[in-house]
Amino acid sequence: MINIINQLFEIERKAKDQNIAIFERNFDRIKNELDTLGFIINDPIGKIYDPRDTSIEANIVGNSSSPKVVKVMKPAIFQKDGEGILLIQKGIIIAE
Repeated sequence: MINIINQLFEIERKAKDQNIAIFERNFDRIKNELDTLGFIINDPIGKIYDPRDTSIEANIVGNSSSPKVVKVMKPAIFQKDGEGILLIQKGIIIAE
C-alpha cells in the first residue's frame, strides 16, 4: 500500500506542477478512501521545517534560521490502528 500511496502522491504533484486541475476531484476521492482505510498522508510543502519532527528526514539548503519545506520527495505516511497512530514511512524533504 505504501508504494501505491507514493505513486499517487507523485502523480498528484506532477499534475499540480503542470496546472492540471481536472483530476483534483479524483485525487480527493482516493485520499478519502485511504483515510477510511486508516492512512494519514502528511505533505509538509510550504511549512516551516521543524528539526524536532521525527517523521521526516530533511536536506537543508542554505543558512536560514527557519527553513521552509520547498520540495517533498516522499510524504510521511501514518496508519491508524486500534492502539493509536503508527509511522509507516518517514517523509523525505528539502528545506531552504
